[in-house]
Amino acid sequence: MFAACETLGVRRVVQLSALGSAADAATAYWRSKGAAEADLRARRLQSTIVRPSLVYGDAGASSIMFRMLATLPLLMMPMAHGAKVQPIHVDDLAALIAALVTAPEPPRELAAVGPRATSMAGYLRDLRQGMRAPAALVLDLPMPLARVAAHVAALMPSSALTPASLLMLKHSADGGNTANAAPAAALHGRPLRDPAQFAQPAQRIAAVWSWASVLITLSMAVLWLLTAAVSWFGWPHVESRAWLAACGIPVFAQEPMLLAAALTDATIGVLLLLRPRRWLWATQLALVGGYTVIMSLFLPFFWLHPFGPLSKNLPLLALMFLMWRASK
Repeated sequence: MFAACETLGVRRVVQLSALGSAADAATAYWRSKGAAEADLRARRLQSTIVRPSLVYGDAGASSIMFRMLATLPLLMMPMAHGAKVQPIHVDDLAALIAALVTAPEPPRELAAVGPRATSMAGYLRDLRQGMRAPAALVLDLPMPLARVAAHVAALMPSSALTPASLLMLKHSADGGNTANAAPAAALHGRPLRDPAQFAQPAQRIAAVWSWASVLITLSMAVLWLLTAAVSWFGWPHVESRAWLAACGIPVFAQEPMLLAAALTDATIGVLLLLRPRRWLWATQLALVGGYTVIMSLFLPFFWLHPFGPLSKNLPLLALMFLMWRASK
């Protein structure tokens, strides 16, 4: 691309690089940025190399992840209080690039950083403040555990935690991801947005939902699997058959019905773990609602049980209804 610009006589090139980029950097990402910078400097082009720190944008994948992490009540992160970042809002970064394109004499290099540096834990605190989310505890994950977790997480597509990202965090802890914000602020012509102003209260529910929906699905799956195991292997079949008899089920059908119920529960639990879908929540809603009505008619004393075997179905039904309407 730079060669084409040189051939066609393009007046100015702005290269979006990254803080930490160098030909001999610790990660392939930074080395690739450094190679592009070296190529650009060697050409007959008027150019500016922009090196941003962490960039925040409402729809950005990393920003969505950080907002989600900010709403967790307890979190362990590698170098949560040691690694430093200086986040810049994507709108400010875009304005800086536009200014560089039109400036009479743009600088050769520019560190595109926000108004202040902070730790990763501090950045999450800023996002939490912007969303007006409850306070949380952020702890440092010991590096030996972080290295093991990074190698395991790297096996998953699009994982944010990898050996390379740990090296970047180490570089950030040494001050490699921060810079003087004054040149960027001067070029921008107005104060750069503070990280505490990035997130908004309206984003809190979506941030919480991104992990809460997973938690609800997993807990429901465990509930169905435990119910299947207990109903067939743990609870005395004599008592279960007595309840079925009270509901009008003939003796010859009681044991097959117990087996069918256990298999149904187990199947729902497995499907929730492997392939949760909207219809599955509707199925659970119909199943739990149906046996709640039947037990209310034939075994109403369960409403008076101190452990609430039927009354606890009410919040379960509400959760199932919520997941049914919210799921894809």
